[in-house]
Amino acid sequence: MAAFSRHCADVVKHHVPDATSVRTRAIWYGDQTRSRVVWTDASGRKWQWPLYFAFNACLRKPAERDAIVLRSLQAVLNPPQPQDEDDAEEELWVPRTAEQVAQRLLALIAVVWRANASEEIAQQGIAWAREHGIDAFLSPQELRFVFNAQRPPQQDLVNFGWRAEAMLPMAWALGAIPTLPPSHRRADIWKIPLVQQARQSPADFIASASLRPDGEVSDEEHRLLDEHWHVRDAQLRRQPIPSGLDAGIVLERRYALSWMVGYGKNWDEVPTDT
Repeated sequence: MAAFSRHCADVVKHHVPDATSVRTRAIWYGDQTRSRVVWTDASGRKWQWPLYFAFNACLRKPAERDAIVLRSLQAVLNPPQPQDEDDAEEELWVPRTAEQVAQRLLALIAVVWRANASEEIAQQGIAWAREHGIDAFLSPQELRFVFNAQRPPQQDLVNFGWRAEAMLPMAWALGAIPTLPPSHRRADIWKIPLVQQARQSPADFIASASLRPDGEVSDEEHRLLDEHWHVRDAQLRRQPIPSGLDAGIVLERRYALSWMVGYGKNWDEVPTDT
């Protein structure tokens, strides 16, 4: 499947002149049904070409591989139009706006604050979220966690505490830091001036938010995707995680970047396949 995916990526580059950022996305040792090629066209629209059925068709008829691949690609580029266009759902991957990223960063501030080991400090975070209406930016899972009447289970505190690493790419995209630190080094997000500003005046923070160009964010997402692939590959092979990478840090930063470039219908459903 890996070689087939690379071949299909080359086909896209040859037959789709305006395709940029052509990438293969697949789980080589896991669920191959999700293998696909993704790219962006001149208008900024993100395309996805599922490969599983074409791959199996080529296994059955290897002599017809080129024709099968081209038919599969054309089906993606020129899908049949539904009779009732009002019922058609076209899945577009649109980069999140500066306002959306700022709101999401505020949501994560509340989440990570709630996950503090000190319940007294955590309650301060809950009060802050209520005072500034941050609940409007929280996902369903986050709402249940932040406003839980009881102290959440320890594992939930650990899991949501890791979202501090998801905050970092958003702070970077909003111009708070020049580069992301290495993916084995945890960051103290509370020391970042932009995060401090967001806590002090959430409304002003949203109003003044501006993002790096989409291309920069997309390039960083691709870099973290590559790091995530190496982590997953090592895990599946039961090998040590490559030097310079921490699995938890890579996952959280990649999750945030994939959300920013447009993947996932909402924050709770961002795909992290590799």
